[in-house]
Amino acid sequence: LTRPTRPNPARPLPGRPSTRPTPGDLSDFLDLDRPVKLPGQIGNRPGRPERPVTLPGVIGNRPGRPDRPVTLPGNIGNRPGLPGGGGNRPGGGDRPWWNRPDGGFGGIHNRPGWVNVGPGTIDRIHGRWATTLPGLANWRVSHPRRVAVWGAWGTGVRGHWSHYHHCHNWFGNDWWLAHRHVRCGWHYCYAFNNYSWSYWWRRPTYDNCLAWFYWAQQSPVWRQGVYYDYGTGGNVVYQDNSVSIGGERIASAAQFAQSAAVLATVAPPESEEAAAAAEWLPLGTFAISTGKEDVDPTRAVQLAVNKEGVVAGTLYNSATDEAQSVQGQVDRKTQRVAFRLGDSDEVIAETGLYNLTQDEAPVLVHFGTERVESYLFVRIEAPEGEAQQE
Repeated sequence: LTRPTRPNPARPLPGRPSTRPTPGDLSDFLDLDRPVKLPGQIGNRPGRPERPVTLPGVIGNRPGRPDRPVTLPGNIGNRPGLPGGGGNRPGGGDRPWWNRPDGGFGGIHNRPGWVNVGPGTIDRIHGRWATTLPGLANWRVSHPRRVAVWGAWGTGVRGHWSHYHHCHNWFGNDWWLAHRHVRCGWHYCYAFNNYSWSYWWRRPTYDNCLAWFYWAQQSPVWRQGVYYDYGTGGNVVYQDNSVSIGGERIASAAQFAQSAAVLATVAPPESEEAAAAAEWLPLGTFAISTGKEDVDPTRAVQLAVNKEGVVAGTLYNSATDEAQSVQGQVDRKTQRVAFRLGDSDEVIAETGLYNLTQDEAPVLVHFGTERVESYLFVRIEAPEGEAQQE
């Protein structure tokens, strides 16, 4: 069931007035200084024209910077070249932003008020979705031109990134004390005392993830990585107020957004001890680009996942020098990953776990049920000189 559309619902965003924001205001919430254009039909809504964008069709190689994939061990406790437990906890002996100013975790654990989809509807979505998964497993191989689109976009971002941002030592040892913020209940900061800061920048392979999740190793859904590609020409397409995956209609646009919000909303741990006992696999650090012209993005996100599939992360905006917690989880039935960005109950991002093992990860961002945007997470590497000092 979907909630009736209201002409101008008042649902305040953090730091914004209490009225429904305009598209520009929503961009301001994420501190975007450029208008966002979407590939193909992403964001298409009845009564409103499409906003097509032409992306380059040729993938480029990173000039002078070869790819350096990192193979992580199946056991997170083993670190090549580093003794067990030999990492430095950022900020010394205290975990970052440990004492929360509000005495809680903010609103990141609360289901958004605009979500009214029931378990039965989500089960039906999963049932339709399951029939499309075999056709998505080899998507990157069978659609090289689509991969080239994202690759060229990512190459443009990386070409600018190394010139302007690495000198700031983002997510480094001293960075955390200067960027205290409300943490969520599940967070990879609990493991900072066991691993150096550069560990969290590492890139996993899909096989690393498969070995990491005990529940995935015997599941047919996880035999191959599922790559989600958003927009016209991709395998997740918005059309006529509905969402199709692999050519099959899965749900209405509103139901699809609400199902992402349900997945992204994770209950807090039962205790500090339960949170501290969790083990975390780094997924890496990504620049968040809102369009192919956005080659110098001001936002980055660092992500990790625990053995239960809970995703934790940190979103940083260099324009405001502010950080926020990120939290969500992996869907065991579809490999879908959805997560919340800070305390906002409006903004839900989703991608695939396999996407997050690549250099470029197409990401769909929901602004409630009324608007979506297609972004790109572009993997960035830790500053070489600073990482070598660890």
